[in-house]
Amino acid sequence: MSVFSRFLFVCTGNTCRSPMAAALLVRAADARGLAVQAQSAGLFTDGSPAADPAIEVMAERGVDLTAHRSQNITPELCDWADVIAVMSLQHKQLLAIQGVDSRKIIVLGGGIPDPYGGSVEVYRATRDRLADAVTELLPSLSVVPMTAAHLPALAAIEAACFSQPWSAEGLAAELQNPTAVFLVAVEGDSPDGAPIGYLGAHQVVDECDIARIAVHPEWRGRGTGFWLLSAARQYAQTHGGVRLTLEVRRGNAVARALYERFGFTVDGVRPRFYESPREDAVLYSLRVEPHETELRGFEAQHIEPQGIEPNKGGDFS
Repeated sequence: MSVFSRFLFVCTGNTCRSPMAAALLVRAADARGLAVQAQSAGLFTDGSPAADPAIEVMAERGVDLTAHRSQNITPELCDWADVIAVMSLQHKQLLAIQGVDSRKIIVLGGGIPDPYGGSVEVYRATRDRLADAVTELLPSLSVVPMTAAHLPALAAIEAACFSQPWSAEGLAAELQNPTAVFLVAVEGDSPDGAPIGYLGAHQVVDECDIARIAVHPEWRGRGTGFWLLSAARQYAQTHGGVRLTLEVRRGNAVARALYERFGFTVDGVRPRFYESPREDAVLYSLRVEPHETELRGFEAQHIEPQGIEPNKGGDFS
């Protein structure tokens, strides 16, 4: 399956439906710990601000659209986006005529009627319909900080992923470690969902070293590793980190493909570093800009990691 993290919402004038949808998607994603990007554009625009009723009904949801100015859709925006969500079949047809890749285009919610010129009640109904539609674009998981309640499930995932698994006690110790950044992917849109994977890292000053990624075997190939990496990058980005680092067995082609598609580059090799079996460790790093916004969309199928070993040996069977 595909993992999508960059969304472009398109309507006619870019003064109500598309900016509302973009803001609602980011808000929904943030509530679930998912690092996405969203932009909006119109087919026929003139730099106008958001419509007053749109500003009013979005303020009811705690979203400020007063700074929004409409922009025309461009080839650069279309190339940037993983998904282009339009508001009507006519919008889709117009973009296709302009040569936009039709594989990227979806009609959001089956079509969202234009509220322009309608009452505040019409805009409010449009907002609520958009809110329901954009949640369908998000994966069926959330990313939350690790708590004591997660430990038994994470220890079971460890045992399923590694020949030398971390224990629940070892994971519990990280709850008291001030440098620890342990993030848990849980099923569904609730923080109380069942754990399906986790990432463990330690940030010291401006470097965040990822020591572990483990995904439940039943959840591999669904993008779980991507969303955990995205959350780690966002954490580093907002906590003064400038570099993510990790190491992986040379022969773990599945995990290495994920990291390289995510943007990690090879820094070096530690010969014969791992045990059981003996194998080289390949060192990777990723530069994190303080206000970085770009995320990479990519195919998740066949690149979901079974796990990253910490500074110990292990296998990925």
